[in-house]
Amino acid sequence: MSPRASTVPGGTIEIRTASGADCEAIKSFVIGLSLRTRFLRFFTPTAPPSSTVLRGMCGVGPGTDVLVATEHGMIIGHAMAVDTVEPDGGRVTDVGLVVTDRWQNCGIGSEMLRRVVTRAAARGVSGLVMEVLPENRRMLAMISRRCADAGYEFGGDSVTVRVRLPEPPTAKGHGHDAALRAAGRTGRR
Repeated sequence: MSPRASTVPGGTIEIRTASGADCEAIKSFVIGLSLRTRFLRFFTPTAPPSSTVLRGMCGVGPGTDVLVATEHGMIIGHAMAVDTVEPDGGRVTDVGLVVTDRWQNCGIGSEMLRRVVTRAAARGVSGLVMEVLPENRRMLAMISRRCADAGYEFGGDSVTVRVRLPEPPTAKGHGHDAALRAAGRTGRR
Protein backbone atom coordinates (compact mmCIF):
# COMPACT_ATOMS: atom_id res chain seq x y z
CA MET A 1 0.00 0.00 0.00
CA SER A 2 1.35 3.44 -0.85
CA PRO A 3 1.99 5.87 2.01
CA ARG A 4 -0.74 8.08 0.55
CA ALA A 5 -3.52 5.49 0.93
CA SER A 6 -5.36 4.63 4.11
CA THR A 7 -7.23 1.40 4.61
CA VAL A 8 -10.56 1.65 6.37
CA PRO A 9 -13.31 -0.93 6.86
CA GLY A 10 -14.95 -1.59 3.52
CA GLY A 11 -12.05 -0.77 1.24
CA THR A 12 -9.10 1.44 0.50
CA ILE A 13 -9.44 5.19 0.71
CA GLU A 14 -6.83 7.37 -0.96
CA ILE A 15 -5.91 10.66 0.64
CA ARG A 16 -4.09 12.97 -1.74
CA THR A 17 -3.32 16.59 -2.49
CA ALA A 18 -6.14 18.30 -4.37
CA SER A 19 -5.52 20.09 -7.65
CA GLY A 20 -7.38 22.57 -9.83
CA ALA A 21 -8.72 19.61 -11.79
CA ASP A 22 -10.71 18.59 -8.67
CA CYS A 23 -12.85 21.76 -8.54
CA GLU A 24 -16.00 20.28 -10.10
CA ALA A 25 -15.69 17.12 -8.00
CA ILE A 26 -15.24 19.24 -4.83
CA LYS A 27 -18.31 21.28 -5.76
CA SER A 28 -20.32 18.07 -6.25
CA PHE A 29 -18.99 16.75 -2.94
CA VAL A 30 -20.17 19.87 -1.06
CA ILE A 31 -23.59 19.78 -2.75
CA GLY A 32 -23.92 16.10 -1.83
CA LEU A 33 -23.31 16.67 1.89
CA SER A 34 -26.37 16.51 4.13
CA LEU A 35 -27.75 19.89 5.27
CA ARG A 36 -26.55 19.17 8.83
CA THR A 37 -23.01 18.26 7.74
CA ARG A 38 -22.82 21.33 5.49
CA PHE A 39 -24.01 23.50 8.38
CA LEU A 40 -21.48 22.02 10.80
CA ARG A 41 -18.60 22.60 8.35
CA PHE A 42 -19.53 25.94 6.76
CA PHE A 43 -21.82 27.39 9.48
CA THR A 44 -24.55 27.55 6.82
CA PRO A 45 -26.43 24.85 4.87
CA THR A 46 -26.09 26.84 1.64
CA ALA A 47 -24.97 24.99 -1.48
CA PRO A 48 -23.31 25.21 -3.91
CA PRO A 49 -20.31 27.11 -2.56
CA SER A 50 -19.61 30.53 -4.02
CA SER A 51 -16.93 30.71 -6.69
CA THR A 52 -14.56 32.37 -4.18
CA VAL A 53 -15.09 29.64 -1.57
CA LEU A 54 -14.76 26.94 -4.24
CA ARG A 55 -11.44 28.37 -5.48
CA GLY A 56 -10.10 28.24 -1.92
CA MET A 57 -11.37 24.69 -1.45
CA CYS A 58 -9.49 23.66 -4.61
CA GLY A 59 -6.21 25.03 -3.27
CA VAL A 60 -6.03 27.99 -5.62
CA GLY A 61 -3.97 30.72 -4.03
CA PRO A 62 -0.81 31.02 -2.00
CA GLY A 63 -0.59 29.49 1.45
CA THR A 64 -3.39 26.97 0.90
CA ASP A 65 -2.92 23.23 1.40
CA VAL A 66 -5.85 21.02 0.38
CA LEU A 67 -6.29 17.27 0.76
CA VAL A 68 -9.12 15.11 -0.52
CA ALA A 69 -10.07 11.59 0.48
CA THR A 70 -11.46 9.49 -2.35
CA GLU A 71 -13.13 6.14 -2.73
CA HIS A 72 -12.95 4.79 -6.29
CA GLY A 73 -12.13 8.32 -7.48
CA MET A 74 -15.15 9.95 -5.78
CA ILE A 75 -14.39 12.59 -3.13
CA ILE A 76 -15.63 11.57 0.32
CA GLY A 77 -13.55 13.92 2.48
CA HIS A 78 -11.97 17.36 2.24
CA ALA A 79 -9.40 19.10 4.45
CA MET A 80 -7.86 22.48 3.89
CA ALA A 81 -5.28 24.54 5.72
CA VAL A 82 -4.79 28.22 4.98
CA ASP A 83 -1.56 29.72 6.33
CA THR A 84 -1.70 33.21 7.81
CA VAL A 85 0.53 35.43 9.91
CA GLU A 86 -0.67 36.37 13.39
CA PRO A 87 -0.22 39.91 14.78
CA ASP A 88 2.80 38.66 16.77
CA GLY A 89 4.43 37.44 13.52
CA GLY A 90 3.86 33.72 14.16
CA ARG A 91 2.63 31.60 11.26
CA VAL A 92 -0.56 29.65 11.88
CA THR A 93 -2.79 27.59 9.64
CA ASP A 94 -6.57 27.76 9.73
CA VAL A 95 -7.94 24.23 9.24
CA GLY A 96 -11.32 23.16 7.87
CA LEU A 97 -12.33 19.52 7.57
CA VAL A 98 -15.41 17.60 6.46
CA VAL A 99 -16.21 13.97 5.62
CA THR A 100 -19.38 12.83 3.90
CA ASP A 101 -22.01 11.38 6.26
CA ARG A 102 -21.58 7.77 5.12
CA TRP A 103 -17.86 7.82 5.98
CA GLN A 104 -17.98 9.70 9.29
CA ASN A 105 -16.62 7.83 12.33
CA CYS A 106 -14.40 5.60 10.16
CA GLY A 107 -11.09 7.36 10.91
CA ILE A 108 -10.87 9.34 7.67
CA GLY A 109 -11.24 12.74 9.36
CA SER A 110 -8.63 11.81 11.98
CA GLU A 111 -6.18 10.70 9.30
CA MET A 112 -6.77 13.86 7.25
CA LEU A 113 -6.22 16.02 10.34
CA ARG A 114 -3.02 14.11 11.14
CA ARG A 115 -1.72 14.74 7.62
CA VAL A 116 -2.67 18.43 7.63
CA VAL A 117 -0.84 18.87 10.96
CA THR A 118 2.24 17.01 9.69
CA ARG A 119 2.33 19.04 6.47
CA ALA A 120 1.86 22.34 8.33
CA ALA A 121 4.70 21.52 10.74
CA ALA A 122 6.93 20.67 7.76
CA ARG A 123 6.16 24.14 6.30
CA GLY A 124 7.33 25.75 9.54
CA VAL A 125 3.87 26.74 10.76
CA SER A 126 3.86 27.28 14.54
CA GLY A 127 0.20 26.53 15.26
CA LEU A 128 -3.15 25.58 13.91
CA VAL A 129 -6.52 27.20 14.45
CA MET A 130 -9.96 25.70 13.87
CA GLU A 131 -13.37 27.35 14.23
CA VAL A 132 -15.93 24.74 15.29
CA LEU A 133 -19.61 25.07 16.15
CA PRO A 134 -20.25 24.03 19.78
CA GLU A 135 -22.84 21.46 18.66
CA ASN A 136 -20.25 19.74 16.45
CA ARG A 137 -19.40 17.32 19.23
CA ARG A 138 -17.84 14.76 16.89
CA MET A 139 -15.28 17.26 15.60
CA LEU A 140 -14.50 18.57 19.08
CA ALA A 141 -14.06 14.99 20.36
CA MET A 142 -11.79 14.12 17.41
CA ILE A 143 -9.65 17.20 18.03
CA SER A 144 -9.46 16.35 21.72
CA ARG A 145 -8.29 12.80 20.93
CA ARG A 146 -5.75 13.90 18.29
CA CYS A 147 -4.47 17.11 19.90
CA ALA A 148 -4.14 16.54 23.64
CA ASP A 149 -2.78 20.05 24.31
CA ALA A 150 -5.44 21.92 22.32
CA GLY A 151 -6.72 25.17 23.80
CA TYR A 152 -10.40 26.08 23.50
CA GLU A 153 -11.84 29.60 23.43
CA PHE A 154 -15.62 29.67 23.77
CA GLY A 155 -17.30 32.80 22.48
CA GLY A 156 -19.95 33.99 20.13
CA ASP A 157 -21.34 31.22 17.97
CA SER A 158 -18.19 29.11 17.74
CA VAL A 159 -15.34 27.47 19.59
CA THR A 160 -11.85 28.54 18.52
CA VAL A 161 -9.40 25.67 18.89
CA ARG A 162 -5.66 26.44 18.97
CA VAL A 163 -2.83 23.92 18.86
CA ARG A 164 0.90 24.71 19.02
CA LEU A 165 3.04 22.82 16.54
CA PRO A 166 6.71 21.98 17.05
CA GLU A 167 9.47 23.88 15.35
CA PRO A 168 10.72 21.98 12.33
CA PRO A 169 13.62 19.75 13.35
CA THR A 170 16.94 20.01 11.61
CA ALA A 171 17.59 16.26 11.48
CA LYS A 172 15.95 14.53 8.54
CA GLY A 173 13.25 12.03 9.42
CA HIS A 174 12.20 13.54 12.75
CA GLY A 175 9.65 16.07 11.44
CA HIS A 176 6.83 13.58 11.01
CA ASP A 177 7.29 12.09 14.50
CA ALA A 178 7.59 15.49 16.16
CA ALA A 179 4.42 16.76 14.49
CA LEU A 180 2.51 13.69 15.62
CA ARG A 181 3.75 14.05 19.20
CA ALA A 182 2.77 17.71 19.21
CA ALA A 183 -0.68 16.82 17.95
CA GLY A 184 -1.05 14.27 20.76
CA ARG A 185 -1.32 11.30 18.43
CA THR A 186 -2.60 8.13 19.99
CA GLY A 187 -2.67 4.62 18.56
CA ARG A 188 -6.20 5.25 17.23
CA ARG A 189 -6.91 6.16 13.63
